[in-house]
Amino acid sequence: MSKDGKGKLGTLQWFVVAGALGVAFLLSSSFLELDKQKTNHDSPPAQQEAPAFIQQKRESYTMGEYEEMYEKKLKEVLQNITGVGEVSVMVNLESTEEIVVEKNRNSQTQTTREADKGATRDINNESTQEQVVTMKDDAGEQPIVTKTVKPKVRGVVIVAAGAENLQVKAWIMEAVQKVLAVPSYKISILPKKA
Repeated sequence: MSKDGKGKLGTLQWFVVAGALGVAFLLSSSFLELDKQKTNHDSPPAQQEAPAFIQQKRESYTMGEYEEMYEKKLKEVLQNITGVGEVSVMVNLESTEEIVVEKNRNSQTQTTREADKGATRDINNESTQEQVVTMKDDAGEQPIVTKTVKPKVRGVVIVAAGAENLQVKAWIMEAVQKVLAVPSYKISILPKKA
């Protein structure tokens, strides 16, 4: 440190500048987040994206709606494969989507030692309590969603013009396996009648 105290004052100034920059960054990110929320609020609900840890309230889809969505997307993909003509797609799902919510877990273990005429024994009692974590919003208390798992596919039937060609059939099989993450034994590809 110098005799006139400039070294200490310089360090203090750097801390003040760094603190001011931190506060400015926090304020600007808050304003940007508010602007983003306002923009999302003005857009149609189908285009809004919820943060990963919070699911915005929406209607849940039925199994039939999920199957239709999967069929439509898969049909669009398959019709773009070389050698594939008209396509019909049927997707069968096991269940609807699974929503995983955040939970507080409290585990307790209690060990009791009993001694009786020279013999000892330990008695272990374990208990676990789970409570769903919620947050308040305009609609009341809502659980915090950590992830949403897409429904699993039970089976797929593809009827396509051009599927009699083994190479085209292989391409269709590969596309379905990749798009729906389904093993080959759950996929049936059949040629379409003329």
